[in-house]
Amino acid sequence: MISSATPNLPDVSAHQHLLSQEVARPPNLPPELERQIFETCAFDHPKFCPELVLVSKAVYAWIDPILISTICIMEDIRSREQVKIKSFIAKLTSGKNPVEYYARHVKSLALFSFFSYSEREVDVILAICTGVKNLAIKAHVRHLNFFDNPQAGTALRRLYIDYWQHRNFSGHSFHACFRNITHLHLRDMDAVWPYYTGWETLTHLTHVAFESFSSDKVVPVIQILPVVQYVALAAHYAEPQSQHNGSDIVVDNSTLSLTEAWEVRVVLLGSSIPLSDWERGARGKSDFWDVVENEVERRLREGFS
Repeated sequence: MISSATPNLPDVSAHQHLLSQEVARPPNLPPELERQIFETCAFDHPKFCPELVLVSKAVYAWIDPILISTICIMEDIRSREQVKIKSFIAKLTSGKNPVEYYARHVKSLALFSFFSYSEREVDVILAICTGVKNLAIKAHVRHLNFFDNPQAGTALRRLYIDYWQHRNFSGHSFHACFRNITHLHLRDMDAVWPYYTGWETLTHLTHVAFESFSSDKVVPVIQILPVVQYVALAAHYAEPQSQHNGSDIVVDNSTLSLTEAWEVRVVLLGSSIPLSDWERGARGKSDFWDVVENEVERRLREGFS
């Protein structure tokens, strides 16, 4: 006889609840893989770094060096810029990390605002971030201790400096902090920068860009630079482009009085160089120097006429 009793079936709803709990748990990843995931996210999407460092102490230790490796404070509403720079100085001086930590990890630093920073604030930052390799200064400051300290800037390789609004550097010699730079992007009037002294001391300078120029001023300077290979001349009066590409290049150098040896290496850019170009280059993306290098190499490869 077949029993009519209901068999003891498993509790399906309870099983599904337990299964959902298992799925909801974070995966138990090896620390090395977990670190790689966070670091990849930080490198690919740096804007998320301020949130990532809040996850845990371990994640902070992984991500903060990436967060501070490239610091770019762009020109903006003055009050917002003051918040940014004061917050950065507070971080540098909080004592949470030794100053050597910032000297080791801050590699690219840009301060892009004429009126939002004081000389003291900029000096405090540069005095701590002594390991910076890529520096951009567009600030309304008349004097920076960094440029007078013979021990400063030993790690400096790339420099963008804007002296358009003031004359604190013009007419002086290049200081010791310039001795190792390979890339110089200078924004100053061509009535002034050709008369800087000490160009010949820039024995590592392979790339130089001017945003105000005339051929009679450019040629004498580049001829005394010992190892320069790439010269960019940007039309500072033109509308800056959001991204440089081949169409921004003017390959006809007939308006310049260049010798055959130099006309291959001097590249006219069809626009001024946007400040955002600096951050792209600092983060390993294409910048105007890639455009210049590619054009010079093409000329050398194919012949230039």
